[in-house]
Amino acid sequence: MDAPKVNRYPITIDGETVLIGTANELAIALDVLQGQFDREALSQLSPHLAEIIAHAYGFTTAMRSLSVEDQIFLIQAIGPDHLPGVMQNARHLRDILATLADQSVEEALVNTLGTSGLQHLIMNGVELAEVLEWVYGQCDAMVLDLLGDAALRRLCRYASDLSAVLHSLDFSLQARLLERLGWPFVVGLVIDGRDLAYLLRSLPPQNSAQLLNHFSGPRLKTLIGNADDWDYLYRRLEPSEAELLVKLLAGQ
Repeated sequence: MDAPKVNRYPITIDGETVLIGTANELAIALDVLQGQFDREALSQLSPHLAEIIAHAYGFTTAMRSLSVEDQIFLIQAIGPDHLPGVMQNARHLRDILATLADQSVEEALVNTLGTSGLQHLIMNGVELAEVLEWVYGQCDAMVLDLLGDAALRRLCRYASDLSAVLHSLDFSLQARLLERLGWPFVVGLVIDGRDLAYLLRSLPPQNSAQLLNHFSGPRLKTLIGNADDWDYLYRRLEPSEAELLVKLLAGQ
C-alpha cells in the first residue's frame, strides 16, 4: 500500500524557502531558527497548521520548540474546529497538559477547546479527574464551567467517578461543584457503604457532614448492610465523621 501523500507548504525566512508538511519537519525548522523567526514561520503556515500538526504527538513535538507566546499563537492558529481532533482523546489532553509549564498556555488550550471540544474529549469522571489533576490556578474552574452542569452530571455517573473528580479539586471548588450538581444528585449516587466511603474520603469535614446529614439512621443501616461494609467505611473516616455517623445510626 502506498504511503499517504503529504502536502508541503513553503515558508520563506531571510530569502530562503523550505517546505513543511509534518510536525517533525516544523520542529526541525523551528530549532534551526532558534526562536528568532518562529512567529514568522508559524504565521506563514497558519492556514495549514491543523493539517501539518495532525495529532497529539505532533502537537507536543512542535510545542517543545516554542516560547510561551508562540505556543499560545499555535494553539489559537489551529483553532477550535481542529484542536479537539489534534488532541484525539482525554488521555492525550492530560499528557499534553502535564508538559505545559505556564498557566496562560493551559488557559489558551482549554479556552480554545471550548465546551464542544472538552465534551468531545472527556468521556467519564476518571478522565475528567485526570485532566483536572494537571491544570492550575483558575484553569480547573474554567474546565468545569465550560463542560457545564449537564455534562458534569453525565460524567459523574458513579460515586467513585465523583470522588475522583473531587480529589482533583481544592476545597472551594469542591463546594462549588457539589452545589452545581445538587445534593439530591450526589446522594443518589450512594448505592452502598463503599459509595459513601468514596465520597467521604474525598471531602473535608464540613462537606462530609453535609453529605451524612442527608441520610437517616435507618437509611444508613441499609446502605452499610453488613460488618464488612461497616469495617471498610469506618476505617476510612475522620474522627469527626465517625462520631457523626455513629450518632446518625443511633437516631440522635
